[in-house]
Amino acid sequence: MRILLYILYLPFFLAGSACKKDWLEQKSDKGLSVPQTPADFQAILDNPNTMNRSYSYVGNSGTDNIYISDDVAGTLQEFELNLYLWKKDIPWNNESSSQWAFPYTVIECANIALDGINKLGQKDNAVNNIKGQALFYRAYAYYSTAQVFCLQYESQTAGTALGLPIRTQPDVNMLAQRSNLQEVYNLIISDLKQASSLLPGTTPYYTRPLKVSALAMLSRVYLNMQDYQNAKLYADSALTLKPTLIDFNDPSQVSNSMAFRFKANGIGNPEILFYAFKYTNNFDQAFLGQGIQASPELYSLYEDNDLRKTYFFGKSNNRLNFVGSYTGARPDFSGIGTNEVYLIRAEASARLNLLAQARTDLNKLLSLRYKTGTAPIITEDNQLALLSIILKERRKELPRTGNTRWEDLRRLNLDPNFAQTINRIYKGEQYSIEPNSPRYVLPIPNNEIRMSGITQNQR
Repeated sequence: MRILLYILYLPFFLAGSACKKDWLEQKSDKGLSVPQTPADFQAILDNPNTMNRSYSYVGNSGTDNIYISDDVAGTLQEFELNLYLWKKDIPWNNESSSQWAFPYTVIECANIALDGINKLGQKDNAVNNIKGQALFYRAYAYYSTAQVFCLQYESQTAGTALGLPIRTQPDVNMLAQRSNLQEVYNLIISDLKQASSLLPGTTPYYTRPLKVSALAMLSRVYLNMQDYQNAKLYADSALTLKPTLIDFNDPSQVSNSMAFRFKANGIGNPEILFYAFKYTNNFDQAFLGQGIQASPELYSLYEDNDLRKTYFFGKSNNRLNFVGSYTGARPDFSGIGTNEVYLIRAEASARLNLLAQARTDLNKLLSLRYKTGTAPIITEDNQLALLSIILKERRKELPRTGNTRWEDLRRLNLDPNFAQTINRIYKGEQYSIEPNSPRYVLPIPNNEIRMSGITQNQR
């Protein structure tokens, strides 16, 4: 019971900056006990409302996949509207932001588990599993946070670009300044590689990461770094372990129900390699289904025989809503699945001029997304043209999965062939964000700047 209470209270201690060093060293007056056993550390990680909840979705507010009408946009909080319009100033609510604070809650939980496990000195399979989970969660949190609070990774500049405060110890009183971006990615890759060697192939709990989860995340990270050899290598490894895709023609996998297109909580969904879901605030929760719509441009990409057009969207009250999610309902899925890994491998193969491999992966995915017998067969043998097709299908396949579109816009802006300016009209005025704009990096909340003295992002 004490461990259960510990887990219930932990996120509130951490998120509220109330997790003091002596709390980790002695019993508190709330009847909580210091975690000491493998079961204690596993319990810390088995808290999906903390460990499997993504807070860095905020980039979606600035993508070309969404549209908000003037009447709804006018009811948003100032920071929400400014995110949507890419304004320079983002006045976070109460000068704090869950998008910054809560990933560090995940990191702190992971560090507590890692520190405790290392002190135990045990190396059996159960302990290795716990260590692997903690490493995975820490890497996932750092990667997600870097996508909104750091510049896009470039190998030539990562050694000098501002990264994140790196914390690998559980002492929350230890202030860390911002590392460089290369150090952040080095930690992410190191954690994921270690995790892939420690995690098991199966688990009785759908929220725990597996070996394939770490391999899939490595493929995502390397794609983001434009390291296509490694992106393909780890995609190969992940798909060797779990190559299954859903057939959207199969009524046992996909439903016509507007509320539940896919299986609840992702349980039994064979594509999910790591289950995570979005934290929702006013921007996503109060207006999703009522105001935040799919952009007409996005919707126009789908042909009538493309079943994603049916299962990802729904029309009501003259609005084009997002409805399909691998969580089964709202909030949106933000983990990683085999569908994304096939697209990572297809893009990496195309960029490496392995065009036949790229076409094979793309055609396999499309054959299961269109009405039976109607899927286009991609035969394109021009590298640039094939890449364009793959990137379009990536946008169509992952329109609201995590922060994927935001991440893609950032990394593709480095490629002159795919860089783009996005425009919006609000109350008759045009707003734009240009390729590689500093507004693709969000400001760190002022409260964090005051407390820690870290360097603010320049927009």
